[in-house]
Order: sequence, then structure tokens, then C-alpha cells
Amino acid sequence: MNDLIILDLFWDRQLVKDKSGKEFEIFRGKDYDHEWVNLGNGYSKDNNCIYYYDDTCFEQYLNKIDIASFSLIEANEAENTIYFKDKNAVYLKSYMCGFTILPEASPNNFRIIDIDNGYLTSGEFDYWYESKLPYALSEMTPINESYQRVGDSIFFAHTIKMTCDVNTFEQVHPKVATVFKDKGNLYFKNEIVEGANPATFHFLEDCIGNNSPYYLECDIHFYAKDDKQAYFVNEPFGIKIIKTKDLENFRFEVIDEIGYGRDSNYRYEKGRRKKVK
Repeated sequence: MNDLIILDLFWDRQLVKDKSGKEFEIFRGKDYDHEWVNLGNGYSKDNNCIYYYDDTCFEQYLNKIDIASFSLIEANEAENTIYFKDKNAVYLKSYMCGFTILPEASPNNFRIIDIDNGYLTSGEFDYWYESKLPYALSEMTPINESYQRVGDSIFFAHTIKMTCDVNTFEQVHPKVATVFKDKGNLYFKNEIVEGANPATFHFLEDCIGNNSPYYLECDIHFYAKDDKQAYFVNEPFGIKIIKTKDLENFRFEVIDEIGYGRDSNYRYEKGRRKKVK
């Protein structure tokens, strides 16, 4: 090995040349650096650290991880979700939560039910990503990607129990996953939209209909109104009340691929009022 000339370095191998000029690859963990172990999906370990390609990772958890038994269980690269275990615990690295230890999950009986949707089980507990669920997954019926029904209860994001009328709880529009209503209230995520009238609340057809024009962020930005006020809805992040004095003429328009709410005197960009010149 000492007679080899290194031509190129990779995280898991080297391209080398011997004295005769022959080029070939040698592999880390097998031909050199024998303490190194390839865990898969770009992760590896040696006796002291865990690596993602060439960089160390999970440093803040090394005092809890048993490196000798640390291994990769399964990965969903498309969702940036990877499960690991050692002899003591189960670990999750995900875009949903970063790197964390699954509470009370045992490596001896941990099982991934649906890696695409983050459904897991271990012993008497079921999980949604890192969250331990207050019910069994077998009792849960998804309403959409945001809400779930469990018996006579509605949950938002799997863990937040809603205070709502279960029998009349329904999605306002299929394109907006985070706005629901019941007979008494309008909801954004798990919060009541104060002052909104669920009986008359509706999204403006010109911004949400099948034939609505293209505008920037048209998949998450919408305008709506009821019989009291108008609204700008940013589906992932919030709902803003627009206190227009011309509700009857409140409408939607697109200018230079930007969507606006509009009344007789003002345009509203992302709910912010601008005087019409």
C-alpha cells in the first residue's frame, strides 16, 4: 500500500496507481482505514465519530449514541428522512425535525409502517415522525395531509386535538389543505379565525378555480371573503384579515404575474394595502 500513488480521493475509496503504472481503486474499510464502516446513504462511522460523506455529524448526540452498534435502518432520500438505531435507542434525521431520539422507542421492536408518511411503531407506542401519538394508528383516518379523525375527535398535524364540531367539520376548498370550517367557526390549521363567518366564507374563484390565471405562488396564496371582511390566505403560514370598506367589489386580479386582491380604491399584495394610482 505504501508503494501506491494516490491519483484521486473519494469519501469511500481512492483511485491509485502502482509502480507499473496500472490504475485501480482501493476501498475504505476494506483495503485501508480498517476501523471505518460504510452505513449507507452517504453515512459512515469509525470508532470515534459518525460521518456524512467527508464531514462529521450528530456531534451533539455522540455522548448518547453507542457508536459500535450504531446502524442505518432505512432511508427515504426523496423526503430526506433516515432512521438509525443502536443497542439502546432509535434515531431519526428528517426535514421534519432535524436529528433526534424517538421517545421511548426500542430498537428491539421498532418498525417503520409507512416511511413516506412518517408512520412508525414500537411496542405500545405509535409515532408520526418524532412525535409519539396519543392514539393508535389503527384508530386514525386521514382527512387530508393536515387533519386526522380518531373516533369522535379531530387532530391537526396528528398530535393537536381540535376543539370543533366533528360532524360538520369540513374542508372549505380541496386546493387549500389548512382551512376548514364547522357549523360555528372557520379554522386555519388548529386556530379559530376570529370574526369569520363559516356560512359565507369562500375563496375567490378567479384565484382558485380550474381556469384561474397563473400568478407567482398560485399554489399557496389565495384570496377569500365572507359577508363581513376579506382575507389573504398563505396556506402554509397564515391568514390575514383585510378590512376593506368595499367588500361587495372585492375581487382578484393578476398584473405581471403577481396576484392581488382588489377593491375600488386599493390593491392588496399578500394582504398589504396599496393605493390604486
